[in-house]
Order: sequence, then structure tokens, then C-alpha cells
Amino acid sequence: MASIPFTLAALSTSAVPGLVVFGAREHESDDSFVSAIVVTEDAELLVRVPRTQQAEVQQSAELLGLAALTDGPRSRLPFTVPTALGMTRAGDTRAVVTTHLDGARFEADALTDDAILLQPLAEAIAAIHELPITVAQHGGLPVRSAQDLRVLATRLVDRADATRLLPETVRRRWTHVLETADLWDFTPTVVHGSLDAEHIRVDEATVSAILGWSECSVGDPAADLAWLLAGGPEVLDGVIARYARARNSESLSHLRARAALYHELEVARWLLHGTETHDQAVIDDAVTMLDRMVGTGGALGAAFTAAVAAAPLSSDEVVALLSQTPDIDDAQSDTAAFEALDEDRMFGVDTDFIEPLTEREGDSDGDSDAEATGVIEDVDSAGDGEQLTEPISDDELPGSISR
Repeated sequence: MASIPFTLAALSTSAVPGLVVFGAREHESDDSFVSAIVVTEDAELLVRVPRTQQAEVQQSAELLGLAALTDGPRSRLPFTVPTALGMTRAGDTRAVVTTHLDGARFEADALTDDAILLQPLAEAIAAIHELPITVAQHGGLPVRSAQDLRVLATRLVDRADATRLLPETVRRRWTHVLETADLWDFTPTVVHGSLDAEHIRVDEATVSAILGWSECSVGDPAADLAWLLAGGPEVLDGVIARYARARNSESLSHLRARAALYHELEVARWLLHGTETHDQAVIDDAVTMLDRMVGTGGALGAAFTAAVAAAPLSSDEVVALLSQTPDIDDAQSDTAAFEALDEDRMFGVDTDFIEPLTEREGDSDGDSDAEATGVIEDVDSAGDGEQLTEPISDDELPGSISR
């Protein structure tokens, strides 16, 4: 184990020509990567080597996301984003070198509705959502319509229902939200896509850096707010109120209802992960969380009631958006390392520094997931990708969810 940082330091000099390394140390990361911090004369760099094919896909996605965030978009963000510096082969895979952005960390469930951090969090999220859509379009990132996102959520519920482990009460609640068309009348924005406390670094009372851009795309802004429910409904309301002052957003009650839905759907993903990997402990954990949602209505119940009953609220009214709802244990922070990479990501676009991996045996079905999303990427011979969205038929709309 002691030799790993030095091995990765040697790889970093191959990935970044002219790099002079003064030292290296171990870096705590998830089990999907081998990583180390490399010390240079004036900076610290992060070197990561994926352990699995899934981790390679995630790393490719993150490189695409970072490449799309060129100097222009970065200048509009009130925080720092990692920069990819180079990559090199490492056995059957590759080592990628990026700038290392460190800072204080926090737990989402430790946030309170009067925390000073709520304001910088709201400003940071709003800044991401204010980026031009062309950032994603020119970067070859997924661009999805509100209808696309509704259908993807519907498919996730269908898959969870097919396990026969989804309580009927929970299924009906999710279906009801998906069938309420008004909730899905929104304008997609650039989103981080996998935002949570794990990816955020803070310095005193500011957000200093945001990591983990593998899910960056044009999507639902509510998805970047869902993780805040780990701190309770009041924390989400507090951030949404401040978020609304930072950007001219849609109906706040609708935004909150979809955020609550995405928060609950994380449990569906956890259930599917357990069934797909035949991990009974994960399955039992997910079933326990789903059972808790049956009696309480979960975070979604009050949010949906408020969204369908009330007119769009002003930013000053949003703090009183919901009545108190019972807390549910959230496994999002505990299970984030096990989330399957979004099955709808596509990685056909070449960049200047992303080196394509050699196709391995057994990966012949690697394109099936991308096709399932209805998002098709057409890459011409020059390597420029134009991303199209395949029309979605009426049969795939939430009203046709199988019972």
C-alpha cells in the first residue's frame, strides 16, 4: 500500500509532461478508485485510477463535464471547479490528473434552517442553473426536455415496481406526482446532476469548490436541491427561498415537489442496486426505508399537497410552504458510493484530452443503456457531436404507467 502514492506520482509525470513531483501521499476516496495527492512546487494534484469498468465510465463522464466548463462558464461560478491536466495509460485502464481542491466538509443532515451556509449554497446552486444551455450543448453533454425527465422518472418507478418489493401506497404516491402534468411544466437548466454534501467544499461561510461533475447535463433544477431534504423540510425551504432571490425561477411549490420526489426515488435506485447485484443486505435496507414511507407520506406527501393546492409562491412566502412532516432516515449519503452511474449518459464525443478506452470483452451491450433514454448522439467524422433528443411517444407518458 505504501508504494501506491509513488506509483501514481510516476504516472502523473507521464500524464502531465514537464511535471516535477516533490512528494506524494495517500488520498481517501471511494473504493471505485485508487488515488493519491501529488505535491508539486506550487500546487497539489489529484491522481485517480479507476478499479472497475463502471468507474471508468464515471471518470469519462466527469472529464466531459469538466471540459464543457471552459473559462467562460467557470468565470460565472462563485466557486472553483477542478481542472483536468492530463491522462496516461495505467495497465488496462488510465490514470487521470486533475487539480486538487480541498476544503472543509459538512454533513447534509447537520444543516439547520438558520445555518449561515444556506445562503452560499443557494447562490452556488443558482449560479449553476444560470449557466447558458450552450455550455452543455457545445460540450456534448446530455440535453433533456421536461418530458424526457418525466419519462425517465416514470421508467425508474416501473423498474422498482417490477421487483414486487415496492409498497402499493408508495407506488401510487409517486405515480400521482408523475401524472400531475402541471408539476412537469418547467424549463430545464444546466445542472450538476449528482449534487450532495460529499461534493461540496466550504471555506468559513462560503462554498469554495464543487466536485463530481460526472452527471452534468441539461436537466431538472429540482434534482440539485433534493439532497437538502436530508437536513429536513425546513432546510430545503430555506435554501429555495434564497435560491428564488438569486434567479427568476418557476413556481417554487412545483420545484419543491419534484425535489421531494427525486429524494424519495433515491431509495428506488438503492433497491434496484440491491436486486441487480443480488445483495440482500441492500435490498433489506431499501425495503425498510420504503416501509417507513407508507405511513408518513414521506417528504413528498406535504410537498405535493402544497404544490397542487396553492398558487405559485413568492420567494418571501416559500419558508411557510409546508407544514411539519415526520423525518425519514435518509440513506443517500451512506449509499452514494454505490449509486449506479446514470444509465442515460452518453460518451461518444471526443475531447482534446480524453483518450478512448479499448473495448473489453463482455462489454458488447454497453450502448443499450444510452439508447433507453431516447437521447442520441450523432458524431461526424471530424469528431464534432450533435446531440439530438428522440421524440417520446404518448405511450411512454406517466399516464400509461403499468400497474
